[in-house]
Amino acid sequence: MTSLQELQKVAGKLILGRLPAFELDEHNSSLLEQGIIGGVVLFKENGRDALQLSQLCDDIRQSSLHQAIIAVDEEGGAVQRFDHFLTPLPSAMALAATGDTELTARLAGAIATELRAIGFNCLLAPVMDVLSNAINPVIATRAYSDSPQKVSLLSELTIAAIVEAGLVPVGKHFPGHGSTDLDSHFDLPESKLSNMGLWHVDLVPYRHCLEKMPAVMSGHIWLSSVEEFPLPASLSKRVIKGILREYFNFQGVIMTDDLTMKAITDKWGLAEAAVMALEAGNDLLLVCAAAEETEKVNRHIVNAVQSGRLTEEQLVTSAQRIDLCFAPYRQTDEELVLARKNLKAILAREKSASLNASVRAISLLRGKVPDISSGNWVVLVPNHQRYPMKVVAHLLECLKRNKYAKKDKYLNLQFTEIRYQVDPSDAEVKQIVSECVERNCLFLSYRALSNQGQLLLGACIAENAREKLAVCCDLPYDLLGLPGFENILATFDPSEQAMQALAMVLLAGEPILGECPVNLEFQMASGSYRPFI
Repeated sequence: MTSLQELQKVAGKLILGRLPAFELDEHNSSLLEQGIIGGVVLFKENGRDALQLSQLCDDIRQSSLHQAIIAVDEEGGAVQRFDHFLTPLPSAMALAATGDTELTARLAGAIATELRAIGFNCLLAPVMDVLSNAINPVIATRAYSDSPQKVSLLSELTIAAIVEAGLVPVGKHFPGHGSTDLDSHFDLPESKLSNMGLWHVDLVPYRHCLEKMPAVMSGHIWLSSVEEFPLPASLSKRVIKGILREYFNFQGVIMTDDLTMKAITDKWGLAEAAVMALEAGNDLLLVCAAAEETEKVNRHIVNAVQSGRLTEEQLVTSAQRIDLCFAPYRQTDEELVLARKNLKAILAREKSASLNASVRAISLLRGKVPDISSGNWVVLVPNHQRYPMKVVAHLLECLKRNKYAKKDKYLNLQFTEIRYQVDPSDAEVKQIVSECVERNCLFLSYRALSNQGQLLLGACIAENAREKLAVCCDLPYDLLGLPGFENILATFDPSEQAMQALAMVLLAGEPILGECPVNLEFQMASGSYRPFI
């Protein structure tokens, strides 16, 4: 009979934890050494600069009893952890808007190469969700498109580029998060697609790519056409074992999305959900919680084996799948030293290519771009707590450069920034509009269809401003709520690189080359906007 210590080690290989800071803390170091966890997912709070993050990855790897899995969500756009020192990436939708598949693959390979040099061996990308709900609060521009075929093609290229660069890609969020209208971080979203809808929309990218994928992430989405009562796909035997493992015959690693999300913990609790996820057929558990919690998860899994609820054979099979998946991506110390020597040159080259992609992504959704070369333009920017959207700073930087090149043209151009709440009150709208009457206005929107105050502000600006231009800084569907604007651009991305690219288009003469990768013709269904597919 296997000893308690050996069971803890086998269970530990199936658990990824989370670190609290820039250094490897004593508790997590001990869990790694004992094999209680098999690796970690790193976040922005773990990375100050490339040197520090490289040392952290070295410490994790050297402390771990198992071959440590070191993973990160570095998707681009709205979700990237280390864009403050690695190459910032455009969002998936922005990359799709460039129409350049080679550029998409190149940038995926570039960030994977940079992450491998730092010490990572797993990239939690690409997002393979097909965006079929215009007010989806969690996927949005993380998706390439609303076209299953386009998502399939770009996912395939991205997966191949990540593998070639030496990381394990993890396609997500199986079986598809694009049709939902809730965020699984806070609630359990429901996919109301029929089985036929799932087959022809959400499952298309997986049907196309599964043979080339070493790992898949299961999502916390209730498929009401499969499960009668609310149960996340990540905890569903019918979805994980029945559809993914048996029907599609997927032999790679199945990894859960983070089990600390409220879609899971509000009903089942973290430790219980971990056991349920293994019962459903997952191999690897994302437990992005404090060390005490990951330790409890390990203990609960061991108890489940001892009680007969889980079998030791099942845990060993999952551990073997993980070994088979990650063993080819092991790096020697010598390989890491060489890769890190080349990192500076890679960053210099790829940052330029990435900014170019953000410029090429910008698309004209309606009308034209007015001449912005003189006068005082009011720039209205949503005061988002996560995305600062410092477009005025980027405009001023472009203006500074332009004044040297074209002294006369921009002599009298000025910008005045007004920040507004993402969902402003009527009183705030009234105050802002009073400052914009008969003035030139650049109106930046962020998911306006989900924020009625923002729609009201946009309508009032359109009615009262003189010259005006709207910019959809995330989902292009904002266009539907801004009928009063004759001129509308889209960046498909709220990141600072996208704001820099926008400034370059408006003031530096960069051409507008992007094409919107989603359909902007809609029907109303169940109270939400849904495209015709």
